[in-house]
Amino acid sequence: MVFQLLSLDEDTLHEHIFERYVELERNSANLKQDLGIQSRTGTTIEIDIEPPLLTTATKTIRKKKKNKVKQNGSRTDIELYNVVVEQSLSDLNSSVSNNNSTTGYVLWSSTPFFLRWLLYNDESEPLRHPSESIKVVNIDQDMIKIPPIYSEINDTKVGIIELGTGISPLMAVILSNHVDYYICTDQRGILNKLKQNIKENISQISRRECISKSLEIKRSEIQIEYESDTIESNENKKRYNRASKTSTVSIEVEELDWEKFDISVNHPYLNQIRDDCDTIYIIAMDVIYNEYLIEPFLNTITNLRKYLSKNTKGTAVIQEVKCLIGVHLRSQDIVTEFLEQAIINHELPVYSISDSSLDASRYAFYLI
Repeated sequence: MVFQLLSLDEDTLHEHIFERYVELERNSANLKQDLGIQSRTGTTIEIDIEPPLLTTATKTIRKKKKNKVKQNGSRTDIELYNVVVEQSLSDLNSSVSNNNSTTGYVLWSSTPFFLRWLLYNDESEPLRHPSESIKVVNIDQDMIKIPPIYSEINDTKVGIIELGTGISPLMAVILSNHVDYYICTDQRGILNKLKQNIKENISQISRRECISKSLEIKRSEIQIEYESDTIESNENKKRYNRASKTSTVSIEVEELDWEKFDISVNHPYLNQIRDDCDTIYIIAMDVIYNEYLIEPFLNTITNLRKYLSKNTKGTAVIQEVKCLIGVHLRSQDIVTEFLEQAIINHELPVYSISDSSLDASRYAFYLI
């Protein structure tokens, strides 16, 4: 069974919030009672993103496959990722870093949770591959189709724009295996550390060749790396042939301050993703935690949707623009205000994604 959607409006959003927090309380004994920082002790943390381990034998097989991927970057049918994140606990606790906006300097738990759900959960299948329409449970006989994030299945071009990426490369390097364009955005003070972390984990993009202007990665450099391998072997030749034939992903890092975003200014990377992609997803994980950021964030979402719906000549583009917003359920008042402003003030079509694993977690995911 796949996930269902709950259509939220001015009447249903408060009932949704009430039920979600009742469920949260019911599952409190099984959930961590913290703010959601992945690690409060380490500046270097290692994150494994892999399917749930069912047996000892399965664990051994997956460990061997993961080690093989880490050694040579080759593709495996079972998606296994090992990402090392350099975070800055000192900047997190600083009162001056990045104009007092410091939460992006560490990895938050919502991102690994979302990736494991998206990659491995049977109920998230419609976001991976084309599927039948998704049921909207609170509207009689209503079904909607949503485009998959993966582009390799139905031969369409898919781009992702991530808002509030922070210093973590986790989402970017993993989802870049399945999309054609990926743009990471955040405030200027975050970007150098983010670029460094992406480069350190670039081998995790094993299903596509990565090219990037902002990271200064060219396709020819990747091919030279394979060609200059000192060990002549059939395995190396296979790796080179695979690398030379595979699809590419363009991954870029760009400054985007929600309070200063101007759609009248030229944005080359956004232009490229707008003009080349059939489907665009705007993704943001755990950016709803402060009441003062809600309005700038929603203004950015609204302006981006307008910006991405027109090409350089100003005419409408036939494409899908969707938003996936992950929220760590902390303050009930903050989540309520976010939904009220999104639905009432900005008149955005908001759906809550519901399935058994999400409903038992302390995260909520919304589709716009």
